[in-house]
Amino acid sequence: MNRREFTGALFALGAVALSPIACSPSQGARKEIDPNLTVFLSDIHICGEMNEGKSLHYPNNPISLKEQVNKILSLNPLPANVFIFGDVAWDYGLEEDYIYAKELLQPLKEAGIQITLGLGNHDRRAAFFKVFPEYEQTTKVAGRVVSVVELPYADFVMLDTLSELPELPPRKSTNVSGELDEVQLEWLKRFLAESKRPVFLGAHHPLGDLPALTELITHSPIVAGFICGHLHIWSKKAYLLRPRKPERMIPVVELPSTFYGDIGFATFRMDPQGAILSYSSQGFWWPEPAQNPPPQWEARQKDLANETCRFIFNKI
Repeated sequence: MNRREFTGALFALGAVALSPIACSPSQGARKEIDPNLTVFLSDIHICGEMNEGKSLHYPNNPISLKEQVNKILSLNPLPANVFIFGDVAWDYGLEEDYIYAKELLQPLKEAGIQITLGLGNHDRRAAFFKVFPEYEQTTKVAGRVVSVVELPYADFVMLDTLSELPELPPRKSTNVSGELDEVQLEWLKRFLAESKRPVFLGAHHPLGDLPALTELITHSPIVAGFICGHLHIWSKKAYLLRPRKPERMIPVVELPSTFYGDIGFATFRMDPQGAILSYSSQGFWWPEPAQNPPPQWEARQKDLANETCRFIFNKI
C-alpha cells in the first residue's frame, strides 16, 4: 500500500467512525448528534455594515447571536438541525448582512449541524440568494425560499411568507405583514395531499397574516403544528379547527428573537408519538440590554423558565 492509499484508508475509517458524532470547535471535544433534536431560532437581525469592527446598526445583535450559538454548541448531545425562522438581516436585507450572518453561524455548521434558513419581512431574496445560492437550487418553489427537512418521524416545511414589493429600491422597507403566494399555496396543497407522515409547518409570519394557509391547515389533519417568529415574543396557543374535535387542535408557537423582547431559543425533541418544544429563556430586554434591568424584565424571564408545548401526531 502506497502513501496515498494508506492515507485514503485512514480517511475512510475516520469517516465511518465519526459519522454519528461531531467535534466542537471551541472545546475540541466529540459530541454525539441526536437526529431527534432540533433547535429553533428566529429574528436574529444581523447588520453587516461595520463601524470600527462593530455592526453599524444594533451592535448587540451579533453578540447575542454568538451567545445563543455557544449555548447550542454546549448541548450534549448536539441537535442535528437548527432552523431560523426569518429576519436574518437587520432591516433591508443587504448582501453584507447575510455574509456576516453566515460567518456567525459557521460554528454550527462546523459542528455537523444542518442549518435551515427562512425569510422574513426584513430579508430580500436577491441578496439572500447571492450569499446562499444553494437555496435557489433546492427550493421547492422557484423564486421563493421553501425547504423540506425530513426529520426521523415527521417532515418540517419552512415556507416563505416574505411579501416583497416589486422593484423595491435599496434601503427601503417592504410590507411588514406576510403572505403566502398562490404558487406556493398550490405546491403545499399537493405536498400535504401526498405526504404519508406528519408534517410541521413553519414560517416567519403568524397565522393571523396568512388566512389562506389557515384555511388549508383546517382541512389537513396531517399537519401536526405551526411554528413562526416575527413578534419577538414567546407564545403558545391552540388553534381549534372546525369541526371542533379534540384531535383537530393544532398547537401554534411564536418564537423569541435574539434581538429584543424575549431572548433565547427553543429545543424541539421528537419521538414516534409526537414532539415537545421547550423554551430556553436567555433574558428579556427592550430595546436593548440594560446594566440594571427593571424588575419586570427579570419577572418575564422567570415566568418563562419552564415553558413547553407538546405536539401529538394524529393517526394517518
